[in-house]
Amino acid sequence: MSDVLTLNGRELTSGPHAPGQLADAVTGTGNGRALVRFERQDHTLNLELSLSLLSSLGPVLSVYPDDGCWSDLSVRLSADPGRTHGVGENRLHVDLVDRDRLPRYIALYCVREDPLGGGASALADLWEAADTLSDSDRAMLARPAFSYFADQGVHGVGESLERFPVLPERIDGSAPIRFTAKMSPHLERGELVDAEEPQTTAAAFGRFVDAVVAHRTTIRLMPGNLLVVDQHRYAHGRMPLGDGQDRYAATERRLLRQTYVGAGARGGTR
Repeated sequence: MSDVLTLNGRELTSGPHAPGQLADAVTGTGNGRALVRFERQDHTLNLELSLSLLSSLGPVLSVYPDDGCWSDLSVRLSADPGRTHGVGENRLHVDLVDRDRLPRYIALYCVREDPLGGGASALADLWEAADTLSDSDRAMLARPAFSYFADQGVHGVGESLERFPVLPERIDGSAPIRFTAKMSPHLERGELVDAEEPQTTAAAFGRFVDAVVAHRTTIRLMPGNLLVVDQHRYAHGRMPLGDGQDRYAATERRLLRQTYVGAGARGGTR
């Protein structure tokens, strides 16, 4: 289970200090995470209010302009089970891991839960995981020797870095930890890394993956829930959906909406 700070949506959107209370909570007692619960099931209104709240952290991005600020994370039976729209586990990762303006925050709003009770959101504290590594592993992962597949058609997140370190020079939020567990099988084959000893590098990364998974917690989002996560500190993912998704129409399956917050007073480093 997760220990994510839980906040009341009505309280955050009312009063003379709204919506700054969300930013104070996320960057303060929430340690980079917060769950906002909207009591009303008016998703159109809740999504508008969510944008107001998120703007207190920094500029809300339209990474996929054709979608507007919110993109649908629907369930597609034809999708790769381990990818965004799939039905299996989506391994822990940071979105847009290769971009030089990697969004500081990701926000997920739940429109529909999985009718079969699965699909919990997973979070893992990368700072705590990195702290368990040996000095030699940390040094290896701090080399700008890694690469990853660039997302196409994205906007407002800078250029794709040809090479980058997984761990920044300082692990304090001033720069992201560029982590995706999906990199592991490629590194094991000597791909996506420029190193004299790729297998040694792959082994160090594998130990980091194990440490991240060991720090994983889960939270099952319910309709009207908004989850806000600092991508400079936390990886996120999805646990498998319940078996039998084919018994439900697309309009009955789990549906989240996703947006990002970029550089700003609280939302970035640039």
